[in-house]
Amino acid sequence: LREECGVSGWTLLQFPGDAVLVPAGAPHQVQSLTGTISVEQRFLSLENAARLRDHSTHPQLRAQLDGMIFSAVREAVGVLRGCK
Repeated sequence: LREECGVSGWTLLQFPGDAVLVPAGAPHQVQSLTGTISVEQRFLSLENAARLRDHSTHPQLRAQLDGMIFSAVREAVGVLRGCK
């Protein structure tokens, strides 16, 4: 990739207790040197969930996104009701 596109990579050695944040959309590759447990957290903003729902034709995905949007709105209303 370096010669073709000018893209170069980094090597990162991660130790127990270290966390690595890979920005959304960034290609990455992982090589485990020992047995590991991977914990992954994906984030989908409410705005992107609504946009994805509007363009989805898959009924199960639409239902999941509806639930996510409903929960976020319910939580926001609860927070606003707590404000004086």
